[in-house]
Amino acid sequence: MARKSFLAEMEKSKIDILKRNSLSNVKIAKEVGRSEHVWNYLTLGAKYGVKSKTTGNQKLSLRAVRSIIHQATQKKMSSSQIKVELNLPVTGRRIQQVLSSIANVKWKKSSKKPALKPHHKHARLKFARKYMDMGKNWNDVVFSDDKKFNLDGPDGFSSYWHDLRYNEPPRLSRNFGGGSVMCWAAFSSRSKTPMCFIGTKTNSNMYTDLLEDVLIPFLDDNMDENAIFQQDNSSIHISTLTKSWFRAHNINVLDWPACSTDMNPIENLWGILARRVYANGRQFWNAEAHKQEIVNEWRKIYQDTLKTLIDSMPDRIFSLATKNGGSTKY
Repeated sequence: MARKSFLAEMEKSKIDILKRNSLSNVKIAKEVGRSEHVWNYLTLGAKYGVKSKTTGNQKLSLRAVRSIIHQATQKKMSSSQIKVELNLPVTGRRIQQVLSSIANVKWKKSSKKPALKPHHKHARLKFARKYMDMGKNWNDVVFSDDKKFNLDGPDGFSSYWHDLRYNEPPRLSRNFGGGSVMCWAAFSSRSKTPMCFIGTKTNSNMYTDLLEDVLIPFLDDNMDENAIFQQDNSSIHISTLTKSWFRAHNINVLDWPACSTDMNPIENLWGILARRVYANGRQFWNAEAHKQEIVNEWRKIYQDTLKTLIDSMPDRIFSLATKNGGSTKY
């Protein structure tokens, strides 16, 4: 059926008169015989019949495309950053499509996967089966991890658009990454701990002191008695002293399989933080400035991001089960 044309001026005038005479919308529509258009006209008023401008997929000029390539390959900006920087009338997805369509521009990504042995896969599959029905109870889990941040940039600084016609841009490289800082943090769907800076040779005593100072207040302020704490299987985490500390404080610890960084959503959180700290290829000349930037960007990560990461856990578990304990995409 052909779509009916917009209301004529005479029909609009008739509707206005009937409305001023206090007729209901139903009666006006019946009187005019154009029910859908009558309802739209009464709802939209002066905006009725005016086509809205779509800004998501407007055609880009050759100059705009060149600017996109420059921002992506030379300044290492993401599609969302390019959209804002160039004030483009298109979506970030459209910018990605433009870059992908150019033969000499490629998205380079280094992907690290844990080296899984048969016993690792067996333990991971067992973990997946055990927590397959966890559902919303993942909101009770507090995920934790430590992370090294180099002053020169993250290890394996990974994903970026590269113009194949040019050499890769030089990046300052100093011994040992110019120095580094070690961080520790934890988060749940409700909140995150403060960013903590730790030594590279932390022992069990130092670790339990950290948990006493940071984790206990976090649990008291944000979690209930069903809270479960997640940590990896490093030696100081599973030492006799640390296990005794957890028992003394009645803290349930998640039975975590080895070599399972892909199952820990805090790894994604570290990635978000690193992209912000090292945006546009930024590097640092001293540890204090580096620490301050890490703290500033950590504070800017809001609860909706945390919730999204926690909500990914059922999919991670399902993926782990379908891979029979092998590496997943996460």
